[in-house]
Amino acid sequence: MPRQDPTAFPWRLAILGPSTALLFSLALGLYDSRRPRLGLALLGASFAIPMIWVVLAARDAEFSDSPLRSFVPRLTAWLTMGSAMLGIMQWNTDRLVGAMEAAFMILYMTGGIVAIRIINRRPRRPQLTAINGGNLERPQRRRSK
Repeated sequence: MPRQDPTAFPWRLAILGPSTALLFSLALGLYDSRRPRLGLALLGASFAIPMIWVVLAARDAEFSDSPLRSFVPRLTAWLTMGSAMLGIMQWNTDRLVGAMEAAFMILYMTGGIVAIRIINRRPRRPQLTAINGGNLERPQRRRSK
């Protein structure tokens, strides 16, 4: 896949960023207006958009030792733990919300696994070391008299 021009329009930022903010704002508004199921569904969807963003960034990674390698498991763990806590807290109140949060946990873990697998398929960055494994000494110049 050919790399994009660095001066190209940043469509991910222009589309995924505002859509995340819009869904998050709608989720808070609907949750406050006594529609908690719809609000929590939109909240889960707003957190699913960064997972889509991570998968797209993993597709654009050139080498397997990209900084995404350490970021993806952390993001996945935080989103999964947040959904688990919300599902556990809502389980006695509304079991449908608990089941919905379990589905979002599966969605977040799937996105994280897909992103890590994509990164693992990338080639390793070449190591720039001397053949003998050590630093080469520079020869000393002779001073002319």
